[in-house]
Amino acid sequence: MATLPKEPSDVKAYAALDTHDPLPAYNRTAERELIAKARALQPMLLASAGYGDENGVLDPEVFGALTDAGFWAMAAPRRWGGLGTSARAMALVGFELAKGDPSVGWVYTVLHGTTWVASLGPDALQEAIFGASSDHPVICGIANPPGTLDEVEGGYIVNGRWPYASGSAHASWAQLGVAIRKSDGTLDHGGFAYLRREQYTIDTTWHMMGMKGTGSNTIVAQDAFIPRDQFFHVAKIGIGGHEPGKRHVGEPSDYWPFMPFLRATAHAVVAGAATAILERVRDAANKRPIIYTSYGKQADCVTVQAELGKAAARIAAAEALTLKTCDLIDQAGLERRRLTPQERAQSKGEGSLAVELLNEAIEQLMFLAGSSAYADANPIQRYYRDASFAMRHVANLPYVGYEIFGKSLLGVEPNISPADFI
Repeated sequence: MATLPKEPSDVKAYAALDTHDPLPAYNRTAERELIAKARALQPMLLASAGYGDENGVLDPEVFGALTDAGFWAMAAPRRWGGLGTSARAMALVGFELAKGDPSVGWVYTVLHGTTWVASLGPDALQEAIFGASSDHPVICGIANPPGTLDEVEGGYIVNGRWPYASGSAHASWAQLGVAIRKSDGTLDHGGFAYLRREQYTIDTTWHMMGMKGTGSNTIVAQDAFIPRDQFFHVAKIGIGGHEPGKRHVGEPSDYWPFMPFLRATAHAVVAGAATAILERVRDAANKRPIIYTSYGKQADCVTVQAELGKAAARIAAAEALTLKTCDLIDQAGLERRRLTPQERAQSKGEGSLAVELLNEAIEQLMFLAGSSAYADANPIQRYYRDASFAMRHVANLPYVGYEIFGKSLLGVEPNISPADFI
């Protein structure tokens, strides 16, 4: 049986997979091509990264290149003209894009993740989004804080403000978390309302230290009407909970777990940024001296050799943990089963360790890189800012993940997060 490659950048290893591929239901041919395309885009992404820093949004030419590469077809199931790629492949594409510009990797990851969530929805929702156009939809999304959903004749009225909407400038739809307003004015658990681009505005509120190019601005909807088909009642159905008689279901990705998938692909972006720092620090070590010492170049220093090796090992371990989660997700998809609460909690805990390892490795590397790495002209400072920022996303906080995993191991119920968000 062929062995899945463990190195995120090893496209040749993917090419070596034969007909005994342990995941035959995924589109391996497309995966090889897409990973290679992501790598080929790195020089362009690096050259255009300054545009994102200055304008707070990706260069339109960069987004056009992502579209031309066919990356949005990864998010859609084959029944809607998608490619049927694996979670592992989606993570590897994000890894490669992040080596060029982490903001690009993040936008890709968020948009394909949100688009995938829409493909889990009821038949009518899928038909409204995926069946209404020959183009692959690109959907941005924010779940929290929720807006409000008021029932009216024929549909609903949506109101709210949703900050941190990464990639919103480039999306054709928005998936927005909403609470349902009942007749007495109280709010009940809801789900996702889907609005077309012309139904909402975007306030420029994204002024952050890192991930500047993601354009994670605030979506604003004011009395926006949507038909009933454009509401995914998550509180009633669940994310990935398919109701009896559903027609648009059957792809392995229809059974992937919500948060483990989104989390693993996000960690791959951080790993890509960390790897870019590692490669630049390694290359510089063969050229730069250690000032005020007898070392003509860093690479001759035994301490530098050890620190570089330790950082590289930590990054490799984080990548292995991330891909382990991806493989768990992919296997669950093939078996058409939902992950157990214990599997979810373990992936959460191991993801927390991956984040800690990446953080430790990046900090080690920045000491080796020295103060010149913080110059605006040095790409390392962008990788550092973006990775540090991404690791602080609420879904990635290690102390939360460890508590969830520990409670699961001890059988403490209820856990601190709903099942879909573990």
